Amino acid sequence: MKHLLSGFTLAALASVLWLSAAPQQSAGFQIEDNLYTNTRIGFTLQFPATWVVLEVAGQAGTTLRGSPSDSDLPRLVVFSSALSDSTFVNQVLQTGQGYLATARAELENQNFELRGDTHQVAFGNTLFYRMDFRSRGRRNRTYQSLIAAVGDNSLISIKALGSSEEEVEEVLQSVETLTFFDPEFAAWEVVTQTTVPEEVIRVGKDFLDHFPESTLAAFVHKRMAISYRQLNDFDNVVLHAEKALELSPDDFEVRPMLALVFAERGENNRAIDYSQQGLEILETTEKPDDNPVGPWIMLRNRAMADANYAQGLAYLKKSLTMAGDPKFTLERSVEYLEKAAESEPEYDRAYFRLGDAYSRLNDAEKAIQSYARAVAANGIASELAAQMLEKVFVALNRDVEGIGQVTQEQREFIQQKLAEREASIQQLEAEEEQRLQRQLEQQEQLLMQQQEQPPQQQRQQPQPPASRY
Repeated sequence: MKHLLSGFTLAALASVLWLSAAPQQSAGFQIEDNLYTNTRIGFTLQFPATWVVLEVAGQAGTTLRGSPSDSDLPRLVVFSSALSDSTFVNQVLQTGQGYLATARAELENQNFELRGDTHQVAFGNTLFYRMDFRSRGRRNRTYQSLIAAVGDNSLISIKALGSSEEEVEEVLQSVETLTFFDPEFAAWEVVTQTTVPEEVIRVGKDFLDHFPESTLAAFVHKRMAISYRQLNDFDNVVLHAEKALELSPDDFEVRPMLALVFAERGENNRAIDYSQQGLEILETTEKPDDNPVGPWIMLRNRAMADANYAQGLAYLKKSLTMAGDPKFTLERSVEYLEKAAESEPEYDRAYFRLGDAYSRLNDAEKAIQSYARAVAANGIASELAAQMLEKVFVALNRDVEGIGQVTQEQREFIQQKLAEREASIQQLEAEEEQRLQRQLEQQEQLLMQQQEQPPQQQRQQPQPPASRY
């Protein structure tokens, strides 16, 4: 407890951050235009514009000090601490009243006397407990009020100081601006709104450090896995994707991601296993009612494409190390790669690998078609596909001038597939809208019927006994 109470005086070993014209921000707080935001506990407090504000971070918690610019002494001191379930403090201090009861002895030892009883007060959108004190001596008498609230694993204690009771009340006007928010959800929003891979990883780590038991942890691990994949850090992809699966086994995006990583690393059997598991989940996954049809279908199609591509790539790589005839394995590869391209018409890597598989099967026309589609898709494999397409033309003694026409034909093929997909999505969206409209009309009709019936008729009427004949 003494560690917590000493939060008001921690300074020697703390990092002090003074308010300046530019916003200040650290991992746990931000000060901008004298608006203090604590993202660890989840609250904001607006200080007067002419005040100087600084934060002192210590081992027990964080102390915020505010004072008028012409004063060297703090007028308002805010101490906040995140409490672990296992801490002695959290076991004993179930309410702000409990905290003040322990603080009273500390203040009395400092020659302050209690004025009145502990009572409840509301500041901002929060209920606190309050105690008022004054120094025992009349000379240079000082007054202070201590208010506190203990919430879900957090403590907020605020001390207002002045030379009179009126000054204390004036200082406490700043506390009226105190507003609490959900720090976990706020941190989650930062994770979801960040797009740069390195930043996603940084804010994801910060989230997991402070909210390790969060129900959103699985989604944070998944976002981090996706970001690590963008950075080609496959070890961390596997680490965070597997953690996401532990927390959310039915997530249909994670297994295809793992299948891709293992296929690219040549761990073919693991890739095939994860791919099959992912496809099984995708086949049985239904759209959540609150998800729009179009985006959900696109997300599901991409997951199916990745799962099939990973399995096709795994079989293609297995065929390279086989001692016997690889035809059957190559045909399995073609089967899954074709399914990948069917789910995602612009999947250039699937087309490129199809070109490789057909080349090894000695099907030159299919190889040309596949490489041309990879070029037309204009993705990361397009340049390499163009080189392979030219090699096939040369090997077949064909005029390379014809490559442009073949590529254009396959570009038109892809555009047609995209148009068909868009039309299918629009049809499903229209059907969904009609279904929701029918539900709304049925609900309105039922409500009108209930309103039209007299109260006595709304009760179930007794039925006459059934005839025996």
